[in-house]
Amino acid sequence: MIYISWYHQNFPRIFGVFSYIINPIFIYLALTKSKSQMGNYRFLLVAFAVFDLFYSTNEFLTPLAVTGNSHGFVVFLTEGPFFDHPEIGAHAISNRCGFISLSYALLIIHFVYRYIALFHPELHSKFFHPVGVLIYALFLFIHGASWSIICQQCLSGNDEIRELIRDEFMEEYHADTRNVPMLAALYWVTYFSLQSATRFCFQNAPYYIQFRGWLGIGLLTVISFYAMTVYFVLGYKPEKPNYFFLFQIMIKIRAIQASSTMSKNSIRLQKKLFLTLIIQTCIPIFASFLPTVLSWYAPIFGIDLSWWNTNVATVALSAFPFIDPLAVIYLVPSYRNAVLRRRDPTVASGSATQGKHVSKIDSGASVN
Repeated sequence: MIYISWYHQNFPRIFGVFSYIINPIFIYLALTKSKSQMGNYRFLLVAFAVFDLFYSTNEFLTPLAVTGNSHGFVVFLTEGPFFDHPEIGAHAISNRCGFISLSYALLIIHFVYRYIALFHPELHSKFFHPVGVLIYALFLFIHGASWSIICQQCLSGNDEIRELIRDEFMEEYHADTRNVPMLAALYWVTYFSLQSATRFCFQNAPYYIQFRGWLGIGLLTVISFYAMTVYFVLGYKPEKPNYFFLFQIMIKIRAIQASSTMSKNSIRLQKKLFLTLIIQTCIPIFASFLPTVLSWYAPIFGIDLSWWNTNVATVALSAFPFIDPLAVIYLVPSYRNAVLRRRDPTVASGSATQGKHVSKIDSGASVN
């Protein structure tokens, strides 16, 4: 075991416990409290919650630390069942990092679903067909596996890298790098060591190690940036070049409201889900995208973010699985009212809307 700090060791555990509590509650709410309003959309929410549970489990099994200096960084295990097995542990770290990519993929599927529901409802019925589910499952697998393979092939801590950082790692963490599972990226081949408790010295490293680091981070950057910009691409229309996906959703909701094809409660719920979509976009940006990108690129520009990597990046990644369902529970009225044991106004007004069309969220239009 490598002890970093109480904060680093315990906050991910606390967040994991929160995830184990909140996500099952969220699954129950999604399956029982919004059948008529959410339709099949609730199954997508459940899939997200199940993923969050696996994410938290992986956090417990592979607790990570990130360190380095202004010329490279190292990701290593601090404890867990894989800690004493460097080779297996390196694969475990790669798989753990693959969960970042899986979260991006699930968000993309989420956006695709909302896009189809609002703008192409005629295709909506095919979304949960066996072929559609198989395509999304394959997409998830490719997304996660690609990230893991890149980490393993381009960033694995081979013997040369372990030897280069051995003395400094031993001084700081009192552990031999030959026995610690790790991934590493080295951007610069030779530089002078700076005497600091959180800085490492990569001296006279072979050029192929430098190339591996650049290649690996470059490929991961492509995946990250494309995932974060998908919702802009989905919403782009030549006739409305200034309106992207999130803006078009709000415009679509206002158009539906003006045409009176939805009840007031359904319109209100659509607006809440619009806000939820914004929050669900911001959460991975701040909890996954920014921490990883800053950790990757700060060394390239000569910036030492050792404190950030240790105290912010790894902890932020562990917070994602419980913040996401918590935000949805808070923003969706039927879920929030169920948790607070309040009467749901949409249910209370149900008798007044009998005989009328009821709008489901998953179709984006009035259905029987």
